[in-house]
Amino acid sequence: MVNTDVFKTTIEEDLKEIKKCKIHILMIQEKNNELCEANNKEIERLNSVVENRELSLEENLSKSGEKKIETSAGWCAYRVMPDNWEYDEPKILEWIKENELPYYKTIEVIKKDILKKDIKTGIFKIEFVPGITVTPQEPKFNYKLNGGL
Repeated sequence: MVNTDVFKTTIEEDLKEIKKCKIHILMIQEKNNELCEANNKEIERLNSVVENRELSLEENLSKSGEKKIETSAGWCAYRVMPDNWEYDEPKILEWIKENELPYYKTIEVIKKDILKKDIKTGIFKIEFVPGITVTPQEPKFNYKLNGGL
């Protein structure tokens, strides 16, 4: 026979240690947040400087009338972008079908959720539906700490 009290005691010790570690992690994270606050403010300031300089770069390039300006520190340029194509699919499909053109395809899809429901409710027996294999899965381990951690 298995003595469940021994396991219960061991599990309780494990849960208490996990809780203690999680509390310690939260305390360290809070301390880390306080220590990083000054750095986060400096990062925000520097990002603001970068954004302003990028706007200045674009404005100066635009005023120059050039597409690209190269310097010893680097370059800035307007990159040629491809045209943006928008498709109104219902209109195009109608046109394609009217003119019997080969620009579309039909896709067959199995409605798996409905088939599964019908098998589970007994409309079909799984043995008579070819191509379905059901593999039982092992239960997933989980735990919960009391106290909201």
